[in-house]
Amino acid sequence: MIEIKNLSFRYEKKFVYNDFNLAIPKNQVCLVTGINGVGKSTLLRLIAGVLKPRTGEIKFAGDMGDDPRKSIGFISDKLSLYKNLTVAQAIDLHKSVYQLDEFDDSMLKHTKIDYSQKIKSLSVGQQTIVHLNLIFSTNPKILLIDEVIVALDAYLKKVVLQKLIQLITENKLTVIMVNLNFHDIEHIVERVILLKDGRILVDEKIGDLKQKVKKVKSATPPEHLPILSRSNFNNSMEYFIYPFNEEYRKTISGEIFDLNLTDIVSGFIGGEYA
Repeated sequence: MIEIKNLSFRYEKKFVYNDFNLAIPKNQVCLVTGINGVGKSTLLRLIAGVLKPRTGEIKFAGDMGDDPRKSIGFISDKLSLYKNLTVAQAIDLHKSVYQLDEFDDSMLKHTKIDYSQKIKSLSVGQQTIVHLNLIFSTNPKILLIDEVIVALDAYLKKVVLQKLIQLITENKLTVIMVNLNFHDIEHIVERVILLKDGRILVDEKIGDLKQKVKKVKSATPPEHLPILSRSNFNNSMEYFIYPFNEEYRKTISGEIFDLNLTDIVSGFIGGEYA
């Protein structure tokens, strides 16, 4: 579905990517993560066509048509709305631009938004829901999601994620997400990509990653093991081990913990800042 080949991109003199390669198949849900400034949002903008690579190319499947951007839903970290329009006017404009006969407003119906309200009068969370509903209504083949969902309350996050799961299931949607609340999305993510210095440091299926990353709590440093990061914890130490081998259990003096996606990403990023 998406193939990035030998891509280079820079802001002024600073390279973000240099000879970067990545392939993402159809109907896969990927999480892209890494420390601040590593280029996560830039990668989404490059795929969306908002930014142009300096060299290299981004190729899409043939069913994306002559202009793949029409089949991409890009939800950036900044809302893109005509705030002087009412909600109803924004919907009508969106239908006209994307030539939609119908508009699925099922997400908006879960809110108390009055369609006669101007968008600028809505709260940030309400504006976010309007923005998401507009993007989802186009039935994109690729959905790129930056960190905008953090503005939603717990109920509206659930509404958005339920709609996202529906789109993934019914439309065989390809999704690339950046640093969302890992607890909220863990059950739908299939692949985790960790970026470092313009390259891919980790590229794992989430099930494999959970097997390969463990936390050890011990007063004795397991120096013979591949330590990802470490931290102090109540007169002892916590160590993140990657890649973990089951044979290590025989030699480790301390407790070994399985981890959720939040803890795994924390372990990797903690190693970056060490």
